[in-house]
Amino acid sequence: MKKKKRFQMTKRRRTALIGYSFLSLWILGFLVFTLYPVILSWVIGLSELEMGLSGIKYTFQGLRFFQYAFQTDAQFLPKLAESLGFICYATPVIVVLALLLALMLKGKYRGRTLFRTIFFMPVVIMSGPVISGLLGRYSVDFSEASPALFAFIDALPEVFRSPCMFVMENLVTVLWYSGVQILILLVSIQRISPELYEAASIDGASGWEKFWKITLPYTLPTLLVCALYTVIELANDSTNAVNTYIAEKMFDHKLGYYSYSTAMAWIYTGTVIAILLLIFCVLKFFQRKERKA
Repeated sequence: MKKKKRFQMTKRRRTALIGYSFLSLWILGFLVFTLYPVILSWVIGLSELEMGLSGIKYTFQGLRFFQYAFQTDAQFLPKLAESLGFICYATPVIVVLALLLALMLKGKYRGRTLFRTIFFMPVVIMSGPVISGLLGRYSVDFSEASPALFAFIDALPEVFRSPCMFVMENLVTVLWYSGVQILILLVSIQRISPELYEAASIDGASGWEKFWKITLPYTLPTLLVCALYTVIELANDSTNAVNTYIAEKMFDHKLGYYSYSTAMAWIYTGTVIAILLLIFCVLKFFQRKERKA
């Protein structure tokens, strides 16, 4: 009699199964706790709410509040553009800075553990409202201390001047938002085999060549995760212009109480999703290009 072949799972399939098992917990949580609020928010955004003693009355309005945001409200679009501009400027700056700091923290030197502890302590112990309050009260202005540097930046073309000025004017904010990304990238860099760097050194590769040929290609998937995380973190910041404006309009009875705020929130969510898809496609393109090379 022929023996039945035992089912053997490949390493790739086993890894994928482990990943799906972790993802299933999120899917279950979404179905149980999030799906109903999402559907309800669409109902609210498409309806006018009337608060009464008998409860909340929903009157279907279609896309009225969405049209009001684009065609009538003179403040929403500028505030939306301000928030999206901040996200587009801050995301690449934060990710690149996180990568540079992760490379610095990876080095072997005395007191490395103590330095890492001190560096990441604010990220661990401070909550979002606490750091938001600190950033709102205290800022770092380098214009008086380094006038020559600002004069040099001001002479650059607009493409380079705007990001540089953003970094100089929001240095504390950028450093704060880089904390989690630095940790993620630090783990990713430490997982690269030292043998690759040793082989590159034997072949005469410089540090710059090692970065472009080894470090960057191996960390591209992690950079994608960090970029997506950064966009979501910045978009959820309660201090940005559009979130503040949405909160202000939440109890306006002329605009259906929560109805108009919900419509604006969905417009904002759609634009953020578009940015996420753009970042995903761009980094995936470079990842495929690197694999072919």
